[in-house]
Amino acid sequence: MKYFTITFFALITIYSCSDSSCKENIGVNINKHLLPDTTWTGKVTKTNAEWKKILTSAQYNITREQGTERAYSSELNENKDTGIYYCVSCKNPLFSSATKFESGTGWPSFYAPYSGKSLRVSTDNTEGMSRDEISCQRCSAHLGHVFSDGPPPTGLRYCMDGVAMVFQKEDPKAALTKATFAAGCFWCEEAIFESVKGVREAISGYAGGTTENPTYEEVGSGQTGHAETVEVYYDSSKISYPELLKVYFTSQDPTQVNGQGPDHGTAYRSIVFYRNDTEKQLTEQYIRDLDKSGKYSKPIAVQVMPFTKFWPAEDYHQNYVELNPGDRYVQLESIPRLKRAKKELGMLTPGP
Repeated sequence: MKYFTITFFALITIYSCSDSSCKENIGVNINKHLLPDTTWTGKVTKTNAEWKKILTSAQYNITREQGTERAYSSELNENKDTGIYYCVSCKNPLFSSATKFESGTGWPSFYAPYSGKSLRVSTDNTEGMSRDEISCQRCSAHLGHVFSDGPPPTGLRYCMDGVAMVFQKEDPKAALTKATFAAGCFWCEEAIFESVKGVREAISGYAGGTTENPTYEEVGSGQTGHAETVEVYYDSSKISYPELLKVYFTSQDPTQVNGQGPDHGTAYRSIVFYRNDTEKQLTEQYIRDLDKSGKYSKPIAVQVMPFTKFWPAEDYHQNYVELNPGDRYVQLESIPRLKRAKKELGMLTPGP
């Protein structure tokens, strides 16, 4: 009885909009909410036999026979991940997760399409009423309908069949910038950089050598040429590369040659790995300024090298300080080094 009531309510909601009222709102409300157009130029056209070869029976029924999936049957209805919803037939981007909302109808709902090349609106006079049908602009796949009972800012509700779409989760690191540094123990450096505002993640690993995919033991032997390194993923709108350099030089004794604190050998040497000329120039200028400042009695020993390849370290090295607070090295070296850096960096790091 509960399922029947929910389904009945959802069907009433779907059929509640007239053709004229929806079409009137679509053109007025939607244009300013579109992302830049996608890059396809040619439409995708196939015979029914060709579509049947690449689509499941359910996908074919929805997209080519204007079927409707059962309410609450699609896992995409509950999906809350960040990413893009694509046409199952031709992979045309249809919707961004940023415009998805909970409509209570049992079907994935959005208030705006991904771009001006995502959707086509036409009239559907089936089921004894007139509705605005939504199809893929690239391959004409039936996707669902649009109604004028959606939320701000468009007031539209694109009610879609989940079977007609595929979802691609956004890589959270895709929009971030990378920087790569070596300064002694990577456990210490990882913990310091991850305490900085604007840094999303720091990964421990190896760089600067020639051996492919080296192990911790091989790097520690000094035979691979690698140094313990951290790859830093940061939001450049929140923290700049010069600010990262400040974190880097503050986190160590930049005058110590081939080591930091009690760790000695080429595996613990300090290196800034630059990815472009700008990073190279900024780093070299930072070193010149430090040498002139009189802060240190010895010259800066940090090497400046072009970035070539970063090899992530073994899993047990990642987030080591956080996961092993009772470790003797962490207690005696990592935590004191983190506290010193945070004290000197001040506003760049949150919390105590």
